[in-house]
Amino acid sequence: MDAPYGLTHPTVEDARDAVFRVHGADAASIWDTLLRTAGVTSAAAAEGSGAGPGSVDTFSRLLTVMEAADPVTGLCALALRIRLTSYTHLSAAHRSLT
Repeated sequence: MDAPYGLTHPTVEDARDAVFRVHGADAASIWDTLLRTAGVTSAAAAEGSGAGPGSVDTFSRLLTVMEAADPVTGLCALALRIRLTSYTHLSAAHRSLT
């Protein structure tokens, strides 16, 4: 995986970690609801932890659902969206320099 300037593409695992960090005891239930709403199975979420094309689609669908969820989950989504945008722009700049 390309990591320009040490930044990697955020993954489903990153989204899960964020949800579990901020929601404590309710995290598992909230995570299951997010997956179900995004139409993502637990198996697909596990596969989505990488950076392949399928995982990017899974991450994108999950991020959209997170943005529309409760305010705390929405804030997690915003942080992941900022990271994704930063990664995308820095990758493009890095490629243009090499």
